Amino acid sequence: MERKYIFEAGLDVFTSFKTIVPVENLMELSKFDEHLYHIYGILSYNRIYFRKEKTKVISNGIQVTLFTVEDGNEVNYDLPLWEIFPGVDYRKVKLTLTFPYTFIAVKIEDEDFLSSHPEIVNPEIEVHAQHLFSLFAETLVHKQEFKVLYIGQAYGKNGSRTAFDRLASHSTLQSILTDYQTKNPNKYIYILLLEFTPNLSMSFDGLTKRYTKSEEESDQHMEEVLCDLPRGEQIINITEAALIHYFKPEYNVTFIENFPNVYHKGYKQYFDLDYNSLTVELDMEFDHAPTIQLYSKTNRINSSFDFIRYKLYNDIERLSMYEIFEKKDRGLAIKGSI
Repeated sequence: MERKYIFEAGLDVFTSFKTIVPVENLMELSKFDEHLYHIYGILSYNRIYFRKEKTKVISNGIQVTLFTVEDGNEVNYDLPLWEIFPGVDYRKVKLTLTFPYTFIAVKIEDEDFLSSHPEIVNPEIEVHAQHLFSLFAETLVHKQEFKVLYIGQAYGKNGSRTAFDRLASHSTLQSILTDYQTKNPNKYIYILLLEFTPNLSMSFDGLTKRYTKSEEESDQHMEEVLCDLPRGEQIINITEAALIHYFKPEYNVTFIENFPNVYHKGYKQYFDLDYNSLTVELDMEFDHAPTIQLYSKTNRINSSFDFIRYKLYNDIERLSMYEIFEKKDRGLAIKGSI
């Protein structure tokens, strides 16, 4: 096996911003979140419930126990003491839980407290067990495993369309909310929103002198690549396809088996320019959160060190551009922002 060119190019896309939000909060988030989320995932996670007999008001707060069902067994989570507002008299706070115990109604009946806090318009708040679990998740679990049900994208003209626009009227999302949740009532739907930034990765090997193309052809290859940098829509297209092929989510149809495909127009730029590789860095680290892991029946992302990488060529005699890192003293690698 040999390198094809002295200069090899690859597309590297990494997660520059990400959000995981319960599906019912998606449109509210869209009102103030201005990130350019062009890739999205529909995920499921264990449904969380209140343990009714262990959720009660005590003298200085609200004691809450949550639980979920894993492999037919109930798992309890005892939360830190929940203080809804500083200064409230908890003897005058009323809790209401009704089956199936996924919500709790908290009513403040402390008139002295309410009169001194006119900003509290509604003395009764409704809290979802799922949201409360997320708030304290870092102290409750070491990791959260989300199942990937669907991967999609929205780009539009010059990137003007985002995941919020697409998901506002999304037939597959509606299907998942009905079909999947009917079959899996113990699961809860979340939306993963991803903003990606591209890098053009380049490697040079001036030492081995073993290439299938001449130095002149390699120079021409480098000039063509640098004069036609990756385009926004093609970046999103190939990233979406790579994620779908990697996870093979059960509600996706296209890209499950036929990626990468030299004949696909949506990302043909990389084949036209004879790119060597594609790398997707799906960083799922969040501040003040447990380790987030994504999985499907096919594959997993356990940490930010798990890269999704594909060769963009079919020649079994061509070396990967990243092969140089596996041997000592084999050239120089450069990576720069687009």
